[in-house]
Amino acid sequence: MEDKKSSHAKYLAAYLMGILTMVVAFIVVTKVFELGTLIPVSDLEYYHDLDTSYGKYYEIVKLIGEDPLAESTPDEITEEDLKELVASIGDPYAEYFTAEEYEKFYNKYAGEYVGIGVGVVTEDRGIVIKTVFAGGPAEKAGVQPEDVIVKINGNIPEDINDAVNMLGGKAGEEVSLVVDRDGSEITFDMTKEKLDIDSIAYTELEDYEGIGYIAITSFNKDSDEDFKSAVKELEKKGCDRIIIDLRDNGGGLTDSSIKIADYLLPACTIMTDVLKDGTETVYTSKQSSADIEYVVLVNENTASASEILSAAIQDNNGGKIIGTVTFGKGVTQITHKFSDGSAVKLTVSEYFRPNGDKVNGIGITPDIIAEGDEAMDAAIDELND
Repeated sequence: MEDKKSSHAKYLAAYLMGILTMVVAFIVVTKVFELGTLIPVSDLEYYHDLDTSYGKYYEIVKLIGEDPLAESTPDEITEEDLKELVASIGDPYAEYFTAEEYEKFYNKYAGEYVGIGVGVVTEDRGIVIKTVFAGGPAEKAGVQPEDVIVKINGNIPEDINDAVNMLGGKAGEEVSLVVDRDGSEITFDMTKEKLDIDSIAYTELEDYEGIGYIAITSFNKDSDEDFKSAVKELEKKGCDRIIIDLRDNGGGLTDSSIKIADYLLPACTIMTDVLKDGTETVYTSKQSSADIEYVVLVNENTASASEILSAAIQDNNGGKIIGTVTFGKGVTQITHKFSDGSAVKLTVSEYFRPNGDKVNGIGITPDIIAEGDEAMDAAIDELND
């Protein structure tokens, strides 16, 4: 028996020594004689997939370069080529960003802002300035809330997105803003600045005691904490009822909207996120909520993360949704940044509201239908009942 055990041990030792010898030999070949490189398995799989999918194109281009009769070789893929490629896949939210475009996109949701420092919404009167940020060019120039935008740099904005794009941009750019204030047109000449501002603006409604107003212009990395701070400050001023304005909020970071839903709602389902392969992730609220009465304003430009919050509130009876049917962007995206600073944004999942219904392509139908200025009146009436 001992001889048999000894024999097994010798074979095992020989086997392990063989494996060790192969590893040492591989390291020597790859590192000492520089005949290869040790790389992680994940990288090996990446390059294998790359070769499988695109290897022949690389080989063709290389062979063309060696062809003595070839008068030209294919051009390098341009930024415009990449934009067209991503735009052609059928995903309306997919987008290729140049390095400069991605920096601007990233800063928007990182809480950094370049512009004159105003927040705008669409009303019956047109594109209305609802908030003027402290310390910004607009405040310094004398722009006021409720001013209606007439022209920007001599042009009439096509819609709110056009206005936002013209008012933003690069620090140092000049902008001429014409507004209507009580029937009179006023012109302001300003220089855009980089500002550290919140995506949350709040105030007491002067003529309605106990009612506060919070506008969420987008969802960035600090929006949930800024929202909680706004609620607490309004409570200190005696506001126990709040109007949450999501009109013209096109979305942003899903995580921030989920955290605000968690803050406002008791234990419940917030949304279900579904990947292409059918994998589901259910987001829920804990047994804690803000002790306030509230309503939510929405419109046709309320989209994405704003619709996640609105649907969660509506399906869990948190507060009335007031306004017009929302945009219907019930999908989420991720952004992949490349080493040169460029990036691509692609849809990765579809989300469903707590009751299981779709949002994408459908939107959210408010509990109370009201357009423009009537929406604010309806919100105040609801909170005063």
